[in-house]
Formats: sequence, structure tokens, C-alpha cells
Amino acid sequence: SDGTSRLMTSSSSALSDSFFDLESFAAWSRALYRMMPLPAHTRTMFESTISEPTDLLSGVVRSAFGEPVTDRFESVFGRGNRFVISALADHYGFDPDGIVCTAGASTAVSMVLHALVEPGDRVLVETPRFDVLDSLARECGAEVDFLDRAETGMDVDPERLAAALTPQTRLVLISNLHNPSGALLSRERLREIADIAARRGVLVLVDEVYGGFAEAAGEPAAARLAPNLISVNSLTKVFGLFALRCGWILCEPDLARTIARRNANREFGVSKLTHALAALVLENPEPFRAHWRAILDRTRPVMERHYDAMRRDGLIAGELPEYGCICFPEIVDAPDTRRLARELWVRNGLLLAPGEFFGRAGHVRLGFGLEPAALDDGLGRLHEALFERRAGPSRTAPLHAKAT
Repeated sequence: SDGTSRLMTSSSSALSDSFFDLESFAAWSRALYRMMPLPAHTRTMFESTISEPTDLLSGVVRSAFGEPVTDRFESVFGRGNRFVISALADHYGFDPDGIVCTAGASTAVSMVLHALVEPGDRVLVETPRFDVLDSLARECGAEVDFLDRAETGMDVDPERLAAALTPQTRLVLISNLHNPSGALLSRERLREIADIAARRGVLVLVDEVYGGFAEAAGEPAAARLAPNLISVNSLTKVFGLFALRCGWILCEPDLARTIARRNANREFGVSKLTHALAALVLENPEPFRAHWRAILDRTRPVMERHYDAMRRDGLIAGELPEYGCICFPEIVDAPDTRRLARELWVRNGLLLAPGEFFGRAGHVRLGFGLEPAALDDGLGRLHEALFERRAGPSRTAPLHAKAT
């Protein structure tokens, strides 16, 4: 309504002047959360995490620290929580000597980089990408090259990968499921990637923080497929347990020992408290899997309905991924999605992450792991805004564009 538009314009005028000019998604999202709470009519459309299972987590806490206190609450100094390692080894069918516990996935990526990359080495990073990957590489003194994923399907082209590797390339960084698109790399493609990299003596780190969404389809951790593949994961995205700061690295045991040793003076261990809780979660993960499945059972139909409607109206292009809770549609006739995101915030109270933050303008990242009614309302507003942008405000948006 006009009233809502005026409210959003008034309450966000200072923000809109500079907020979308920030260069990185990491800086943008942190700045946004410092401004919370946002106006009541705001719809946050870019979230990539399943909503936090607070009731389940509180039950784990009560169980762990009742009488007696769980024996999972033990020293983790210099080695990680042995119960976490055992649970992960059982889950992945992986050698426990090849598992390194970390304080989240970003820390895991940083540890791999600090162990393997020297100043002047080159690191090849996929794009579109989560920009923390290349920023962490640069912090290690690496020169960053980019590997363009395909426009259609966001696949990794083996020939393009081979051409992008140089004699100085030390490491390749990719994600699976892909962030920001949610696209799945098949195990066959991962083996191809590993084979091409191995011929050049290059290691490949695969960020798998969304990979749990595809595990039910039998997709294994990349580290199980080839010795030069390194898997990084955490409890944050799929389980929504960002409060536990529990991540891990899977790799060959000799490499795991190298990573731990070379980080000994900069990473002094994980949290004894939160990794005790993480151990209990990993030993009984099914309630947490049921939590994210129940959420996506409610939100995916909402996303599918609006996504299909916007595609039929010629407003967006691209496929909705089969797994996970994020997507990265192209916005038709909107090459400057940074400008579009600013307009949608000011005029419609919608917060979208423009593709420029991920290295591909003309797209936006949408998330659907949160509350279905808010998602429905936000996607309805988005459809209507894109329709009016193309047709002009005098035209009435189709009924299916409205939130239901």
C-alpha cells in the first residue's frame, strides 16, 4: 500500500543511500544485522539458513547439564571433541584420523588456507561465490583467480577448470550445494574435477555446508571420492545450529595432521561447551533432520508456486534447485541488481541480496528456510513489484502475484 511504501521510505532513507553500495555480501549482511530490528513490514528474502530449532536445542542442553553432567563435556584442547569426531566418522564412513574439528565452516576454510597456501600462491575460486572464500584466500597472501560456473545450471565445466589452472595454483575452492544457487554437483562431476586438479598437483576444497540437504539422495562427502578433495562442513546451515559454532574438515589423515599442526599457534581449539552439545546432536541427529524437512515441506511449495508464476510472467529465469533452501534466479531486464535491490527495499520493504555481491550481476539470491507466511507475503510483493516495474504502475499485477 501507499502507506507501507511511505513507512519504509521514511524509516530506511538513511540506510538506502549507502547500504547497497557495500562491496561484499559479508559486510552487507553484518551491517544489516547491526541495524536490527527492522521495520515490521520488512521481508528478509535472502536468508540461507534453516530456522533455529530452539526447542530441540534447549532439550539437548537440559539433558547434557542436568544430573549428572554429560561425559561429552570434556577437554578439547589441541584435539577437538573425540565424541564429535567419532560421530562424524560413523556418519561419513570416514577415517577419524582424517577429521579436524573447527569453530565453524569459515574457520575450517581459513585453517586449510593457512596450512596450504603461501604468499604469492594462486587460489582458484568459483564464481558466483560466497565472497568469504576469496577474502580468506587474500588474507593468506594468495592471488585469487576465478572459475566461472555455467550460466545455465551453474555447473563446473571441466575444460574451463583445466584452462584456469596455472603452475602457481595451489588450491581450488568450490561449494556443493553451490552458494548462492543451490545447484548440486554430481559425484561424477566431482571426480572429474578431482582428476583434472590431481594432474596438476592441486587440492580442491569443497564447502559442503548445504550438502546435508542432498545426503538423503545418497550424495557422499567429496572427501570420500578422491584423495585430493577436502570437505568442509558445519551444523550451521542445514541444522540451523549456528549457536554451537561446530564445524569440521574431512581429508586424508596426513593432510589433516598437517592442517592441525600448521594452525596450532593461531587456532587454540574449539569450545568445550558447545562441542559437547554438538556431540549429542551428531549422535542423535534425526530430530534435527526432521526439523529441516518439516520446514521445507512447508516452504518449498510456497517458493515453487511463486517461482513458477514469476517465470510464466517472464520476470525471472533459471531453474529452482532440487535440494536445499536457496536459489539464484536471473531477474529479466535488470542487469543492475544492486540498484534493483535498493529500489525494492525503499519502495516495497523487501531485502534481497543482489547478484553483484556474489560476482554475477543480474541475479538475486533468495532463501526459503524460514517462516512460510512471511515468505509467501514477501514473494507476493516481489512478484507484484517486478510486474509493475516492467508494465508500469498503472497496470494491475496478476492475482497470483499477491501474497496469499
